[in-house]
Amino acid sequence: MGLGLITSPVGPLQGNCYTIYDDESREGIVIDPGEDGMIINEVISRNGIRVAAILLTHGHSDHLGAAAEVASATGAAIHGSAEARAVLSDPDSYVLFPGMPEFDAADVGVVLAGGEKLDFGPVSVEVIATPGHTPGSLTYHAYGGLFCGDLLFSGSVGRTDLPGGSFEELAASVKKLMMRFPDDTIVYPGHGNATTIGGEKQGNPFLADLGW
Repeated sequence: MGLGLITSPVGPLQGNCYTIYDDESREGIVIDPGEDGMIINEVISRNGIRVAAILLTHGHSDHLGAAAEVASATGAAIHGSAEARAVLSDPDSYVLFPGMPEFDAADVGVVLAGGEKLDFGPVSVEVIATPGHTPGSLTYHAYGGLFCGDLLFSGSVGRTDLPGGSFEELAASVKKLMMRFPDDTIVYPGHGNATTIGGEKQGNPFLADLGW
């Protein structure tokens, strides 16, 4: 027995929602509940998971759009940056792309800044500040891997042309993860397939642009 992981791509942009849970106790966490709460809550219910916390990597709707719905269904507290809290508390003021689905307001009850170490039953999480895609972007070191939102992808990196984005900060954040974690560390991105630190060192053409 150990930990399990369910990946659920949701919403128009197919953002990856991750559910990590203990096989025995069924206690777990949800990372980045994007824009389809019905799918996410069905996954939680079907697998008998008791959600202890909801974690947000950053303040874009394709990663937090269903946070209110999942929190309401599970009673779990939402954790995220001050940036994510500002977005989630006032959806009417948020516009990322025209035509994106609307989402309900909710409270980020636990504000994270990076450096925190959290335990949710058998699921342990280290919070790492990785700004760049957004000012408050966070990476969660859990399940032996890195849940990095839109920082790093298989063969690519996060965009920095949206409000608050910074190429310099993103470059520094990617380098921080590359230097700290072993090559076999699995990276679970906000969109697309999982990869590894070593795989991206060898095959990601954007890393040269970041000075790697």
